[in-house]
Amino acid sequence: MDRAMVGFTTDVDGHWIALLDCGHRQHVRHDPPLVERLWVTTEDGRRGRLGQHLECARCDAFELPEHFVAYKQTPDFTEATIPAALRKNHATKPGVWGRIVVTDGRLRYRVAALNRTFELVPGTVGIVLPAVPHHVEPIGPVRFHVEFLHAPPESA
Repeated sequence: MDRAMVGFTTDVDGHWIALLDCGHRQHVRHDPPLVERLWVTTEDGRRGRLGQHLECARCDAFELPEHFVAYKQTPDFTEATIPAALRKNHATKPGVWGRIVVTDGRLRYRVAALNRTFELVPGTVGIVLPAVPHHVEPIGPVRFHVEFLHAPPESA
C-alpha cells in the first residue's frame, strides 16, 4: 500500500529512515549499486521527497505500528445497535488506526479496496488501517467494540 513520506530520521548506524503517514518507518538507504537514492544524502533531497509515496509492506500485512497507543474506545455494539455508518464504507483519519475487538459472536470485516475479508471472533482482532475504507457486517448475534490508536504525543 502506498503511503506518503512525512519526515526522516536515522537509525543507530546513521542510516536514513522515512517516516510514513501511516506511522510506520522504512529505511531509504543510498547503497549503490544495489539501491540508488542519492537524494537521501542531502537535506534538500529529503525535503524534496516529502509527500511522495513508498510502498508500505507493514500496512499490506495489517501490522500496527508498535509505538502507537490507544486513546479512545467505542461502547459495545451488538447486531441490533451497530451504527449504520459502520455497516457502510467509512475510514479513520490519516494516522489513526483501529482494533475491532469481538467479545461474543462473529463479525465480518471487509476492506474492499484491498480485496480482503476477515471473520472476527473472540481472540481474533481486526486491524483497521488509517484512511482505508472498510465496513462490518454481523454474522448472527455479536458484541464488539472498536479501539482507536495513534502515535503518542511525544513521538508525533
